[in-house]
Amino acid sequence: MTEPRRFREMGRIIRPHGVVGEMKVAPETDDPDRFHSLETVHVGVDETSTTSFDIVSVRMQPSKHGITVLLGLSGISDRAGAQSMAKQRVFALESDLPPLEEGEYYLSDLVGLAVHLMEGDSSGDEPIGVVVDVRETPGQDLLVIKKESGGQVMVPIVDEFVVAVDIEAGRLDLDPIEGLI
Repeated sequence: MTEPRRFREMGRIIRPHGVVGEMKVAPETDDPDRFHSLETVHVGVDETSTTSFDIVSVRMQPSKHGITVLLGLSGISDRAGAQSMAKQRVFALESDLPPLEEGEYYLSDLVGLAVHLMEGDSSGDEPIGVVVDVRETPGQDLLVIKKESGGQVMVPIVDEFVVAVDIEAGRLDLDPIEGLI
């Protein structure tokens, strides 16, 4: 039995750029230069409905939000073709991306982890909630945690608060400042 293909979201197509089929892509990766190492991307509204495209060109353009990727794909050669791709998501196969370093993880892997609060020098035994989303914002990425006691809370993903992440164990340990949770 073969392992299912695992996609990682690389960005979202914003709109066409120019008249030869290039598209503006808002990167959803901490390193937009990863687009340069890819030969193929998969485009669709979600992971289950993608179409594979060979990359023809990749350029970076500074923007008020950081970097915008200007992406050219095989078979898309005019503005109308690029416009038809607007608002779709761009994925790469995980196997096409460079391996993660020790201690690195994909933000999407945090969703579903049980959140535990640190108590002194040891972590709490009972989860206080579950990560239900990760919001990427210009200032700081945020964990959205559904609390077991009800409601949700957002916690910045910074080393001072996120003490440990164990994807395999399904656990994330927090040491937030008083009043944050």
